[in-house]
Amino acid sequence: AQCVKVAIRCRPPSKKEIDNGEAGVVELTEAYGEGCPPGQVVINDPNGVEEPAKFAFDIVFDLTIKQSQVYEYVGRPSLLKTFEGYNGTIFAYGQTGSGKSWSMSGGQDDNRGIIPRMNEELFQQIGEKTANSSARFLVMCSYFEIYNEIIFDLLNPVQDRAKVGGGLQVKEHPVLGIYVKDLTEIVAEDAKKLVDMVDSGQKARAVSSTMMNSTSSRSHSVFTVKVHQKDEEDKTKNV
Repeated sequence: AQCVKVAIRCRPPSKKEIDNGEAGVVELTEAYGEGCPPGQVVINDPNGVEEPAKFAFDIVFDLTIKQSQVYEYVGRPSLLKTFEGYNGTIFAYGQTGSGKSWSMSGGQDDNRGIIPRMNEELFQQIGEKTANSSARFLVMCSYFEIYNEIIFDLLNPVQDRAKVGGGLQVKEHPVLGIYVKDLTEIVAEDAKKLVDMVDSGQKARAVSSTMMNSTSSRSHSVFTVKVHQKDEEDKTKNV
């Protein structure tokens, strides 16, 4: 379906894996871009007993893919659809140490991940759309994590989680749909404010050391950006 696409990214071997002489068992047939046929991932049995397992995916990135390319083919399409009034979700899934945080947050400069790149282009797009029109935008953000099946507000963290009890509650509204009651929402006037909120929320997350990652997140987190659009001259563009 056009509304859901699955992208696969396989990280290069770590220094530890290389030092241990571990061999790769995954073969990737790269595929991304408009009109490109689905890519393929083949997982081989290291013992050579079982037949290779083959899987097809909409997008497949190889080991040398750049962060900018991941954003271009995964993050940017979702952002552009936002301005057309569609909801967009990027769900990063994988085991500890597989590269989820690197893909979503990344590092500095050219190594920036999807979130900082999307933040920058979001406000660039808003600047262009409001320069010579009556359109106005309001950007609001929320950030929460689910830890041990309890929801915690990362933009308004509690000092002692043991005293929170059941945490925040999930509710359903006939118009708003599913939402988290009493979750903090903060207006972001520019890209820097949005990045500051992400950084602040990351510091409040539950982490611990594992064999794969010394600062592994022990929870699932959801960072939501709401973009409200209003046009005084053409109310059909209000979103």
